[in-house]
Amino acid sequence: MTRNQYFEVEEVFLGTTFDDFTLNPQCSVAVTRDSIPLKTKFSKNVSLNLPVVSANMGTVTGPAMAIAMAQEGGIGILPRGGVTISSEANWVKEVKRAENFIIEKPHTIHSYQTLAEARNLMDLHKIGTLLVLSETGKFAGILSAKRKMMLCGSYDGERKIADIMTERNQCGYTTRESISSAEEAAEELAKHDKEKLVWLSEDMRIRGLITTKDIGNLLHHKWANKDAKGRLIVGAAIGVTGDYIERASELIKAGVDVIVMDTAHAHNQKVVLPAIREFRKHFQQFELVCGNVATYEGAEFLSEIADGIKVGIGPGAGCRTRNETGVGVGQLDAVRSAFLASSVPLIADGGIKKTGDIAKALCMGASSVMLGEFLAGTDESPGEIINDPAKGRIKKYRGETSPQAKLSIAGSAENIKNVEGQEKDIEYRGSVKDILRGIREGLQSMVSFMGEESLASVRDKVNEEPWRYFRPASSATQKESFKK
Repeated sequence: MTRNQYFEVEEVFLGTTFDDFTLNPQCSVAVTRDSIPLKTKFSKNVSLNLPVVSANMGTVTGPAMAIAMAQEGGIGILPRGGVTISSEANWVKEVKRAENFIIEKPHTIHSYQTLAEARNLMDLHKIGTLLVLSETGKFAGILSAKRKMMLCGSYDGERKIADIMTERNQCGYTTRESISSAEEAAEELAKHDKEKLVWLSEDMRIRGLITTKDIGNLLHHKWANKDAKGRLIVGAAIGVTGDYIERASELIKAGVDVIVMDTAHAHNQKVVLPAIREFRKHFQQFELVCGNVATYEGAEFLSEIADGIKVGIGPGAGCRTRNETGVGVGQLDAVRSAFLASSVPLIADGGIKKTGDIAKALCMGASSVMLGEFLAGTDESPGEIINDPAKGRIKKYRGETSPQAKLSIAGSAENIKNVEGQEKDIEYRGSVKDILRGIREGLQSMVSFMGEESLASVRDKVNEEPWRYFRPASSATQKESFKK
């Protein structure tokens, strides 16, 4: 297929986006769709069981969204805009602690400390259990929020922990040499018939904590995206100027799996290239995704220095870049151009309005898609549900360069400039997990329609010769297909 002489993309895809095509159905070989695997890559060394990423936007991703994304097989990228370094790092810790077969560093308190101190720790970390240490640092007992309330009806903040804790001989604990899986952890819990089991060394030093709640969650979420220690995968954003190195350092210390260096136009040799080099100088081969770009040359520019590339300039629902600047590339064109330029995993960022668009992005060369408005308005997205008398129950969604987002960062309207985003009201839609399960089912059906047994095999087939499978849609076909 001939490429355009000016733009490095096949003529048939030049200037196109998702609604310009439908996928041509093939002879199916799938017996059942429910078990079709959707495994792919977010970046070179970070895998996904669902090729979906929640955007690093203040009204889309916080700890709750990142947890839900990983539980369903995707990944959430925590935002940086208007967020302090310590807050973003604490969000990472919250996600990493949300679901483990072993909590490696459970929160502790000493037996000589007070109930007031215990209460402050529980409130600060949003937890209901503290492991108690003796003066020599050995495991002495457990203090739970339930027991604290039961024994302290008349709140006395000066009472010593030693007086109210459940002592070690009444707690469940194990000195088993190794516990390497959720199944082994569940086996130990069953053996001791306890909801919480402390994992100790032979000399009574704490090695970790196992809970029935965590094990149940792990075994329930069969598609969960986890690291080698059984913790949920999470990413976090940094910028390209200012505190980006300090921010990256704290995020990495907190346990983040991948850093996303996020800027509106990453094809920039004066700012972005030095920022990436500085990052590599400090953190060597730590997983780094960069973006955004939208051309062959932009993707080629990042392909040797990034582990993943975000693709998209102007297609998002909260973005007005194309309106305000005239700059941008049709998203299907942008994804195809980037695919031809680089073998690095691509994240199609923006322009997704329906599950079928996700399918087309993946078939055109993206390894995953980043979603903003698609996931907004849910229980897990940040922000309050507003009861609007005219619109019903809504939540706010805004682009990161909207005046409202910039005002929250700048603090004064006088300091706002380069507004290229907008705020929208999104109808409240319940849990994001229902949306993610719908995406999973839609993609599994697409694999079946495309004559394969896995998403990987569809991508291998279609990515190389997409013109054989992408059928141009006339205006009448678009109306018949999408305007219902």
